[in-house]
Amino acid sequence: MSELGKRIGQRIRELRTQRPERWTQEELAERAQISVSFLSMIERGERVAHVETLAALASALGVSLGELFAGTEQSLAQTEDLLRPLSDFARARGLTARDVDRLLGVARVMFNGSTA
Repeated sequence: MSELGKRIGQRIRELRTQRPERWTQEELAERAQISVSFLSMIERGERVAHVETLAALASALGVSLGELFAGTEQSLAQTEDLLRPLSDFARARGLTARDVDRLLGVARVMFNGSTA
């Protein structure tokens, strides 16, 4: 599942549980007219809902779609912090573009199981 899907699911769970009356999944699912199992999969990041479902969830939670997505994107600073050690590694070892391409090939095999 995509990282964005996981962050959207976490955001929905956060909005649901931070309500003063702390809704259960059953309560939110009923209000959004979706199944509890589907809501559970969305919150766990196992499924990504269509925009219509996200709109129904936002409406049920009393927030706009914009508010539903608020905080789900990684900031540029977070991305730079994540990539800095890789950049430092390549720079310290004087890696060429070809070396970096080879390193990425190894990473792809390690994390995807293929070279494509």
